[in-house]
Amino acid sequence: MLSFGPPYFQVEGMTVMSDFHDPLQFYYFPNRPKLSVDEQGRPAIRFIILKEAQDEIERNPDGTAAEDDVAGFLVFDTDLAWDSEAVRKAERFIKREMDLADTPRLAPLPYKGGTVQLTFLDRTTELPKPADPTNPNPPPPPADPVDAQQRWVPFLKSSGVPSLYGDNRAIFSAMLSRKATKLLYGAFEGFMPAGVVYNLEFVGMQTAYRVDVQADWEQAYHFIQEHFGLDLVFVTVDLDDIVERLEEEKIISIKASLELEGEEAAVVEEEFNQVRKDLTELVLEKFFEPAPNPNEATPDDQTVSTVLSTARQVRNIVHLWPSAGYSRREVSTEEIRSIQVDYTVNKAVSRKIAPQAHISLFFEDFGLTKEDVVTVVDGNDALWNTTTFDAMVNADYAGDAIHSVALDVQYRSPDHFDPLADPDAEWSFLFDSPEDRVKRSSWYNPDIGHQYFYRYSVFFKPSALPGPTHSVSSGWRPHDSQLLVISPDELYRRLALEVQVDTSFPWDRYSGVFVHLRHSTGAWTHEDSKLLHKGDSSFRMALRTDKAADPGIDYRLSYLKAGGGTVEEGWQRTSSDLVIVRDPMPPRPKVRIVVAGDRTRILNLIVDLRYSDPANGVAASESVVFDTSNIHTAQVWEIPVVDPAKRRYEYGQTIIDVDGNVTSTGFQQEDKSTLTVGETFVKLMEVQPELVGPPLSANSVERIVLTLRYDDDANNVHEEEQQSFAQPGMGAPWRLKLQDASLRDYSYELTYVLNTGFEKSTGRRSTRDRFLMLSTVPPRG
Repeated sequence: MLSFGPPYFQVEGMTVMSDFHDPLQFYYFPNRPKLSVDEQGRPAIRFIILKEAQDEIERNPDGTAAEDDVAGFLVFDTDLAWDSEAVRKAERFIKREMDLADTPRLAPLPYKGGTVQLTFLDRTTELPKPADPTNPNPPPPPADPVDAQQRWVPFLKSSGVPSLYGDNRAIFSAMLSRKATKLLYGAFEGFMPAGVVYNLEFVGMQTAYRVDVQADWEQAYHFIQEHFGLDLVFVTVDLDDIVERLEEEKIISIKASLELEGEEAAVVEEEFNQVRKDLTELVLEKFFEPAPNPNEATPDDQTVSTVLSTARQVRNIVHLWPSAGYSRREVSTEEIRSIQVDYTVNKAVSRKIAPQAHISLFFEDFGLTKEDVVTVVDGNDALWNTTTFDAMVNADYAGDAIHSVALDVQYRSPDHFDPLADPDAEWSFLFDSPEDRVKRSSWYNPDIGHQYFYRYSVFFKPSALPGPTHSVSSGWRPHDSQLLVISPDELYRRLALEVQVDTSFPWDRYSGVFVHLRHSTGAWTHEDSKLLHKGDSSFRMALRTDKAADPGIDYRLSYLKAGGGTVEEGWQRTSSDLVIVRDPMPPRPKVRIVVAGDRTRILNLIVDLRYSDPANGVAASESVVFDTSNIHTAQVWEIPVVDPAKRRYEYGQTIIDVDGNVTSTGFQQEDKSTLTVGETFVKLMEVQPELVGPPLSANSVERIVLTLRYDDDANNVHEEEQQSFAQPGMGAPWRLKLQDASLRDYSYELTYVLNTGFEKSTGRRSTRDRFLMLSTVPPRG
């Protein structure tokens, strides 16, 4: 422990004191406050000034003076460390002065506690409040007074307590008003009105008091013998007077020196009085013996003779029995002697020191100039411009059963953005209601401008329409605007098909109609079915599919005859939202022929119709002629069908327009009950592919790719389309706009992709079939 006694040393401003027990241990007092340094040896201080436009400096938005706006920040660290070379120099000095065999050990003072404060212009940092164990949740500190905004220093903060070990580092920060910033900025060349004050407490051993007692018992005995008779009885008060007279005659000497002051001195004085009391008892034991006081009542003799056996016991009971007193006794020569006592007491005491310095000294220590400390930030520099990204979602959350929309955004140059690398989002947002709108600001980069990249994902609720996945994503997209409005329905399509039985349907001949609906994207298939009857004659299927998928829905109708048996219709595809179920076997199927489009250009329109069923010996043909007199009226052709499964017929159009031009299509297949003809449809060709046969897996086929191609070299018309089949079924209709209505030949090729990775091809084939029937069985070889 530190000793407050000598030796003391002063080595070039450093105060050093010794240890109470260890002769090689010494402690040095702290240096005055100075700036700390970082690992590179740079002073830890920075004065940051915000420089804004002149009109903003002079006036507030409301027109008031802006003198008290925050304009500067001062941050710095201090410590009380000595230079290591100064410590080594002190060690060498002490070793030489005390002639030590070993080098002494120097250490900083061991601090018991302490605080640190910064005073800056009109404010001083607040000290931390001591913890109150009875109140674990103290109230928050009071807010700054209303006039805080008028202060030179609106905000001043320090750690309040230094590290209390090592260099005793402390940190400070100050927020300065505009006028305080100007004042501090102009004070760099002279005295700066700010200072740091430490208040540190430490403990050391110090001599509390010394008591020197000397007594010559022989002189004391003769003095008492001369002044007091042998049988004289006296009480305690008389003894106190005797001791005082012995001191006055210098027969007894008591010397005491106090080294402490204040409360500590009061404690020492009490101990000093106790020493005098103990000395009185010692005199009692040597020269006096207890005896009854003849002037007072005598207690029980047996009790007195027992208790008053020694002078110390008399002292203990003198206040209980006033009849007890003292009488002088004879002392033998052996008992007459002298005594000398040197009584020294050391105590551990607490001391405080307050190292302090003005900030101006900090700058002198390192030779700092204004340029070394000040950083001016121009708030109007283009560097500080911001760009604000504003995003919202235009979605039918309830109608589409959307749970939420997640948006990721990147603000960066296209040259440094690779969407294929799947970069992480710089910002992420979540929208779950139509009212949601987000804004995010970033530092503006003139090299990027307002170029953003974004991607979003739409998440559907469990109650949403059936779809290929529970969510859809856009992938990364560029966006050159600060405003983004997302429309999630661009990623998906809602499909709905209602099957409705015609009101004239013959329920007397059919007990029900089984409806089977199917939609396939190639990777996903959704199917549904229902049995319709007279009491429930409609069926609706709704779903969600990929935006790029064919919007067609396949349907198949099975008619249950009342007398038993079934009439089956093959798979058909429609892009409409309504299918009307009619009698599959009318007495004679009829085809309604309607002229559509611009009828004013048509002089004559001849529709040639023919039907052939060699198995049943049926062959029929008819021509329907339209002219200006009947072109607005639908014509009906009755088909002589014997086998209900064979309802396809052929037709051809010949159009003579008002200019005398003749356009002929040649014959093509159709199975529609309503045949639309005219100038608009004469050059329209539609091919309906259908894949029939066993499942593809039965022949180790993974998928079948159909390639359709149409070439009209004379008119430079070339069209090609590919369709992929993963299972038997109807393909998508292939529709073409022709230049030559009579040229309806096209080619097709089937490629069978096997599970082994190899492929087989049918080669290119030519046909003009409207209904293209294809086999799931690959070619041999």
